[in-house]
Amino acid sequence: MKRVVISVKSTQRDKLGHDEVVELVSMGRYYERRGIQYIIYEETEVTGLEGVRTTIKVSPKSVILIRHGKVNMKHVYEMDKIHESLYRTPFGDLDMLVKTHELSSNIVDGVGHVHLGYDISIAG
Repeated sequence: MKRVVISVKSTQRDKLGHDEVVELVSMGRYYERRGIQYIIYEETEVTGLEGVRTTIKVSPKSVILIRHGKVNMKHVYEMDKIHESLYRTPFGDLDMLVKTHELSSNIVDGVGHVHLGYDISIAG
């Protein structure tokens, strides 16, 4: 397992076209097992998810984002596919649909990038 610096830039666009950008830089860990790359880091107050551990699993055709802690979720991103997920919070659960329209990754020994573009539908 290798210690790495994780930089996450997230842009959320609402139906009116307004963007909200959140950036996080955190220390994390990286390892590879059986052709799947794992990136693990702790969320901070910047994302509003302090106390949540995030794991990103990168394979050649998909990215899986898993969060454990005060919120629990698992999103699967595959090009042009829709996946259902359940987002569990202390305030209740939300049913979500995730449709991926952009997916690329290039990581070599813990250095590189993952790029995702997707739409989320929450409870319809």
